[in-house]
Amino acid sequence: MRPSLNNTRVIALAAAVVLAVASMSAGDKIRTLRGIGYDGDIAGVGGDGIIVSVGDARKTVPIADIAKVTADKFPDLAKAEDAYAAGIKGDAKGLKDAEKLYKGLMADAAPPWLRVLVQARMFKVYADSGRVAEAVDAYLEMARNGAGLVEGLKLPTPDPGDHEGAKAILKKIDSAIETAGNKPYASELKSFRAGLAIQEGAGGDLTKALEAALASDDPRVRQPAQLKQLEVLVAAGKADAAAAKIEEYGKSLAAVYPADVAYWTGRVLHEQKKHVEAAVEFMRLPILYPAKDRQRTAEALWRAGQAMEAAKAPKVEVVRIYTEAVQRYAGTAGADSAKKELARLGASK
Repeated sequence: MRPSLNNTRVIALAAAVVLAVASMSAGDKIRTLRGIGYDGDIAGVGGDGIIVSVGDARKTVPIADIAKVTADKFPDLAKAEDAYAAGIKGDAKGLKDAEKLYKGLMADAAPPWLRVLVQARMFKVYADSGRVAEAVDAYLEMARNGAGLVEGLKLPTPDPGDHEGAKAILKKIDSAIETAGNKPYASELKSFRAGLAIQEGAGGDLTKALEAALASDDPRVRQPAQLKQLEVLVAAGKADAAAAKIEEYGKSLAAVYPADVAYWTGRVLHEQKKHVEAAVEFMRLPILYPAKDRQRTAEALWRAGQAMEAAKAPKVEVVRIYTEAVQRYAGTAGADSAKKELARLGASK
């Protein structure tokens, strides 16, 4: 049956409405962690974030503030962003799906803003899962696009047993330091290099480099070196010396790196057999700084469980701590360690 004239008009009007709605929803969208939305066209990437044109105005949205980006030309980006959001909340499958989708977006023709966004997302995935070489590559690509893009990011420590991987990373870092000059992230690269070189036991010259960093007048150089010094002392079994350094560095270090100071305080107390006090320090990370460094926070939960076991705490409390690591920080080494402990205790999920 042929539609009547009136029905034909209704159908045509409905089609026009659909097209109008589609045209209104077209374009790129950026949503911030605070719920602010920018709908327009992504124009590129600046030194601090992604640039979006909204009408006649341009706005740079810092990478660290972005919750989600969608773009008409890249339909898989929305899927990747949703999977990533689920992943950082503890969905291990979400992280795997996000990585696959993000990698699919990293074609040679991908615009710089998209590459930077993907590298920012994947840096967190790589750092949290201990994939240090890939984290370094992501960090350096972001830094090349703008120093502000890596502000506040901390490079993860490589596996002490991967000597060949460490050598390859050192080579990349040396090259990056040469080109970084006085850019803000140069201090992070130098601190990372000094710590990695000492970890590899590469000789007195590198120890002197750490000593020079400790003597620096620039807190951006000195304070990361102080944290590395704590790590070296604890690794060497010198808990009392590390405790003295924590006392010496005091509030100034804790004001900038509160989670790190709590972690190393916990490590020191555990070595000193003060297990309950150690557990309290470790638990500061998931309670006060749950998303600052997922890899470190997951490890802190695992170590809190170890400390509670050493203190002869009730099994139910120990299981609760390990379970939190597994459920909230899936995909991290700490969560994997906690899962093994749950199996040992007969409490596997």
